[in-house]
Amino acid sequence: MKQSNLFGRTLREAPSDATTPGTQLMLRAAIARPLAAGLYTWLPLGFRVARKVEQIIREEQDRIGAQELRIPVITPAEYWKETGRWDTLEPVSFRTKDHNGRDYMIGYTHEELVMHHARNEILSYRQLPAMVYHFQEKGRDEERPRAGLLRVREFVMKDAYSIDRDWEGLNEQYWAQHGAYAKTFARMGLDAISVESDTGNMGGDVAHEFQVLTDVGEDRLVFCTNCDYKANMEKATRKIESAAAAPSNVPAATPIATPGITSIDALTSSLKIAPKDLLKTLLMKDLTGNVVAIVMPGDRELNEPKLRKVLKTSDVKFANDTDFAAVGAVPGYIGPTLATLAEQGPLPLGLNARLLVDASVETRPYVAGANKKDTHVRDVLPGRDFKGETVDVHDVREGDPCPKCGGRVTIKRGVEVGNIFKFGPYYAEKMKATYLAEDGTHKPLMFGSYGIGIGRAVQTIIETHHDARGIIWPLAVAPFQIHLLPLFSKDESVRESAEVLLKELEFMGLEVLYDDRDDSPGVKFADADLIGIPFRLTVSARTVKENAVELKRRDEEKATLVPRGEIVSKMRSLVGERRR
Repeated sequence: MKQSNLFGRTLREAPSDATTPGTQLMLRAAIARPLAAGLYTWLPLGFRVARKVEQIIREEQDRIGAQELRIPVITPAEYWKETGRWDTLEPVSFRTKDHNGRDYMIGYTHEELVMHHARNEILSYRQLPAMVYHFQEKGRDEERPRAGLLRVREFVMKDAYSIDRDWEGLNEQYWAQHGAYAKTFARMGLDAISVESDTGNMGGDVAHEFQVLTDVGEDRLVFCTNCDYKANMEKATRKIESAAAAPSNVPAATPIATPGITSIDALTSSLKIAPKDLLKTLLMKDLTGNVVAIVMPGDRELNEPKLRKVLKTSDVKFANDTDFAAVGAVPGYIGPTLATLAEQGPLPLGLNARLLVDASVETRPYVAGANKKDTHVRDVLPGRDFKGETVDVHDVREGDPCPKCGGRVTIKRGVEVGNIFKFGPYYAEKMKATYLAEDGTHKPLMFGSYGIGIGRAVQTIIETHHDARGIIWPLAVAPFQIHLLPLFSKDESVRESAEVLLKELEFMGLEVLYDDRDDSPGVKFADADLIGIPFRLTVSARTVKENAVELKRRDEEKATLVPRGEIVSKMRSLVGERRR
């Protein structure tokens, strides 16, 4: 490929709204270009990388027996309605109608469609197990697309689906995919770590994510410093000691005047106490508008994915003023219903809402809101003064005890590059997808789902493989293997020597980007470093005179001179060596 013909130009500076190093380099190196918020066009260099990423994935899927197919991106509403996801995915999906008024969704994912085909194609246990995959466009109406290809509104995903007869078979396929993912990411040059994760809108109960640790990641990951416990913050838990018996010497709860004090900071400053000695009560509502009150210590944060799981809803939001009025809550002074005080008269009966008490609330006295303006309550004792459903809906934080071994946990940031889900009969039961078992009965198909986003994988490679000068592509995914740079002079021998070398390299099957532009050496070297092809070969008047070629690896500082007669075999060896 002649660089003068390459569609796409390098940029000296990245656009000001490119916030991560990978986004900046992706744009500067002409890997992709934005079309609109969350929509990107692959330019030829980037498209070559994306194709190589797809091929690595394809080879590892084929290796474990998965079969490739292709399902449309425009999907009929009727299948989504069978599982209820037509409604739950409404805020984040793209919809359309045909000329007859029929509803369609741009595929958010493809579980329903695969299950539809499975219930028609798989009739007997003799056809199981089965595993299929495809590469297909996905549409997700992200509210805040960010960081280039890391969070977009349209992208290609490889999603695979396993179908089996029982949990044992599903487990076998699930862990086969887990192993295939580990090999896939390693071949791409990504150091991906498997962590427990929340299933979110996908359904089911068991899932793992493959995360690449990087400061630009939006996911928070919890690691034990003592054992192998790893989990996404959305799923992470901590060890909580068994509840102690309620102390018998706690004074009765007493109202205290706190005029104008509506925040935790103001309250702790006024009463000279720590945030952990306060109870905050949050009003939240689910997708259908049901309001719940969550009681937790003032130093803990609500984990919304955990709350969604408890409420069995796809979305939760903070309550608004209307919701506050409907349940009898007073903004700034909200607290659990204190029955022991309300019965005596000084306080209103309080909240008319389902009460959830976070597992981090201890059996000891706290200060809490009184559901009365300018009033809090001292010596509120959980279990004595209020009761509710105990749930775990708080974030784990740095230094918390590990739920597995009791050691301390640490928190790091990562980018999710792949995920796998173990659904079991979740979709089959909703879609009445059964097979005839050996005993003559009909049983639900056991289902698993496995996804890798192509664009996110490419940008994560850039985020984790670069230096101050540009990208450093791993050889397996690089757009080209060799960047050939002739430094033209008045002596035509440089051009002639470079073009002969180009023909020899390409004849041997090597992928070469040939910089045939009449630019200065400085411009050519800068672009070579920016684009980041693994090997750079330079032909100049000096190298021609010395009957040699200058070889430089992108990930090394120094170049070496290789005899001209040895350079082709040298490059074949290096490319083969690095592929392994």
